[in-house]
Amino acid sequence: MLKAIGKLYRNTLFRLSLLGAVLFVVSLFVSLGYVYFATISSELRTVEKTLQAEAAEFQETYNSTGFAGVQRAVIQRSAGFEGRYLLETQNWFVGNLGSAEMERDDYVPLSLIEGEPNKPFVPMQFSYKFEDGELEDLQDRRISALSGFLVNSEGEAVAGLIIGRDVEDIMRTADRVKNAIITSSLIALILGLISSIYVSRRFTRRIDGFNRLATDVRAGQLDRRAPRNYSEDELDLLAEHLNAMLDHIHRLMKAMRYAGDSIAHDLRSPLTRLRTRLESTASEVKNEAASDALWSAAEDADELLGTFDKVLRIARLEAGEQREMLQELDPKAVLDDMAEFYEPACEDAKLGFQADIAAGHLILADRGLLSQAVSNLVENAIKYTPAGGQVKIELYRNKDNRVVIAVTDDGPGIPNAERERVKERFVRLDKSRTKPGSGLGLAMVDAIATLHEADFVLADGMTSDNGTGLSVQIIFPRRRHLKPSLKDKS
Repeated sequence: MLKAIGKLYRNTLFRLSLLGAVLFVVSLFVSLGYVYFATISSELRTVEKTLQAEAAEFQETYNSTGFAGVQRAVIQRSAGFEGRYLLETQNWFVGNLGSAEMERDDYVPLSLIEGEPNKPFVPMQFSYKFEDGELEDLQDRRISALSGFLVNSEGEAVAGLIIGRDVEDIMRTADRVKNAIITSSLIALILGLISSIYVSRRFTRRIDGFNRLATDVRAGQLDRRAPRNYSEDELDLLAEHLNAMLDHIHRLMKAMRYAGDSIAHDLRSPLTRLRTRLESTASEVKNEAASDALWSAAEDADELLGTFDKVLRIARLEAGEQREMLQELDPKAVLDDMAEFYEPACEDAKLGFQADIAAGHLILADRGLLSQAVSNLVENAIKYTPAGGQVKIELYRNKDNRVVIAVTDDGPGIPNAERERVKERFVRLDKSRTKPGSGLGLAMVDAIATLHEADFVLADGMTSDNGTGLSVQIIFPRRRHLKPSLKDKS
């Protein structure tokens, strides 16, 4: 589950769609919040201003007519039920906010009054029981009020006063607006998430088609083309241009292959005839020096033919021509033959030889190409490892459960900065060219590894007095359908 969520979140379109949904929810929340502020908050502020004006009127009434005038005003206004009032002294109270209505168990004089004498009235909110004649029940009603004291000319408190307005209808509207804001935001977020998943999956399916196309083309299947739905949208136009580009590449590859085959046919025969004539003439010439020169020229012609064959073979491997020849096999048999063949060569070169070849590791490979790759690697190790060194062939599974074929030595190694460059054609680190070779060995191995969809890695080998050594590894991909046989396990 977490893996699927992580894969979904890595999708660029999903993240962009989700970001759009979140921004929409935020804008919706801000818009509805403004509606709430412009309606509910505005009405509550109007009520508060009305209460402040009324409190000032009661104080003026007390100043002009005394306490009796205030009492009459409270009784008159309480009778209209427009507002809610409570006028309290130490001994009694009047108004339509009785202590019983406010759910008080006992009456404590001035206990409900908040604020201080000669100070502005303070806001307060509470609820009271309201008897509904139609429902024949008591309902809780919310009150927005001001609480404070009436004072005499000397600034002393003479009575506590609560002035309130029933704001139940306003608050219910506020509750509905709040619920609407929260509900609509959640709905918008959920719908945005669902639409993001839907859109990203549709987009991902089309992108996966392009990725599969790129993988197949890299594998040499130049006849593959991107699928189109002819909707003329961006991806459809991309598929059209990509297909046109692949058609052009395919034509160029065919032309290059035709040219290469023509060159091979036109040059191979003359070179072969040249080598044959040089060998025949060398065997017939009586002059020893001339015969040696002719034999040397014949060897050079033979080396030229070999180099030419290697270049053409690398080109065909990179084009993926032999991919259909890959089959399931255990490389142990191939590596055992390589070990048996090259152990005497190592002894002749005064090198130690080791083979650590485990059984039961199946791969999808071509036996001949695999033999060619391992042969190139072992010959390189023998060529560049000084006498007294070590050469080792290994077959094992690494920590990622991938099959690895490695040829390791304790020679001078290859500097890190040069390890990718030596995979190119005709690249040799021996600038003096004292060692035989054409610089195509590792390029051939790289082409074979690419054909097998394997990684070709150069790493440090066995460290010794000769240097850091070199470990050349061909790391094959995991294939779930390849499992060791019971015979291999035993």
